[in-house]
Amino acid sequence: MIDHNHYVPILKGRQGEYEALQAMSPEVKQGLTPIIEIPPVPWNYLHGRPAKTIDVHLARVGNALESSWGRERPLFIDLLWNAAERMGSGRHPVVHVSDIARARALQIVPVTGLGRDNDYQLACRESVGLDRRGLCLRLQREDFEDLRQLDDQIVALLSNVRVSVEETDLVLDLRAVCIGEEPALLGQVPALVAELPYVRNWRSLTLAGTAFPEDLMGIPPLGQAFVRRVEWALWRSLFASSKIPRLPAFGDYAIAHIQPSEVDPRLMRPSASIRYATERDWLVIKARNLRDYGYGQFRDVSARLLARPEYRGEDFSWGTGTSRRVLIARSARETLQPGER
Repeated sequence: MIDHNHYVPILKGRQGEYEALQAMSPEVKQGLTPIIEIPPVPWNYLHGRPAKTIDVHLARVGNALESSWGRERPLFIDLLWNAAERMGSGRHPVVHVSDIARARALQIVPVTGLGRDNDYQLACRESVGLDRRGLCLRLQREDFEDLRQLDDQIVALLSNVRVSVEETDLVLDLRAVCIGEEPALLGQVPALVAELPYVRNWRSLTLAGTAFPEDLMGIPPLGQAFVRRVEWALWRSLFASSKIPRLPAFGDYAIAHIQPSEVDPRLMRPSASIRYATERDWLVIKARNLRDYGYGQFRDVSARLLARPEYRGEDFSWGTGTSRRVLIARSARETLQPGER
C-alpha cells in the first residue's frame, strides 16, 4: 500500500538505476514503488539518425525489470519518451512492454498523463483491461491552471482508459523546481493538494519533483557544492498544513534532472563526481573530466566524501558502502609490492 510513508522515485530506465534497484534488500523495496521512465531511442549524431529501432531499444527491458525489481511487488512504467514510436509490428510501445511484463509475471502498472494522445490512452486501456492492476495518472503543474477543466479532463481520461478513481494512483509531479521558487511553492503546494479533484478517493497520492540541476557545469573541477532539496522541503511542509485532507507519498528524481541526458558523445566531457543526499541538500563532490584524467578519480572523490561530517557510514546504504569499498581497494593496491599486484 502506498501511503505518506512510502517513497516513489522517478528513475530513468538505465543500467545504473537498474543496478541500484537490484542492490536493494527486500525490506527496503517494500517501502518504495518506482516509476521507471523508459529512455528515448538514442540518436546517432555521426549519421544523423536513430541509433537503433524501437524493437531493439526495448529488447532487454523485460530482463532488466525482472532482474532489478522482481515479480513480488508492483512498479510503474512510463513510456512518455517513446510515445511517438511504433514497433515493427505496428503495435504501440505501451502494449509491447505490457505484453513482455505479462509473460514474465511482472506487476507493472502503466503511467499516463493528460497530454498523451489517444493512441497512448488506448494502449493503456488494453494493458489495464488485461492485467487488472489499474493505472498511474501523472499530472504536471500546468494541468492545474484551470481546476474546473482539470476535473472534466480527468473524468474523460479515466472513462477512455476504463478505470475508476479508486483504481488509479495519482502523482502530482512538479517536475523541475528551482530554489528561487521555494517561498512561493511553500504557500501554493498545500492549496494545490487540497484542491485536487477526488483527493480522498485516489488509490494513492504522491507529490514529486526535483531541484537537481540539469548538469554540474556550475561546480568547478575539484569543487563541491550543496544543492537544496526543494522537493523534500515542500513535501515536509505539508505536515504543518491544516488544509491538507490527505498526506501524499514523497517522490523525486533521485540524483537526476527531469530531462534524459542526450548529448553528442563526441562533445561530452563528463566529470567524476559523487552526489550524496543529506537531510536538506544534495552534496555534490566533483573531480576533473574523465576523458583526460580517468576513472581513478572516483577513489579521490570517495575519500573526500568519507572525510566529510555528512557521511553516514558504510552501513547506511549500498552507495555509501560502495564509496568506502572504493577507498579500501585503493589503499590495498597502494600497500602492495609491485610483484604482488
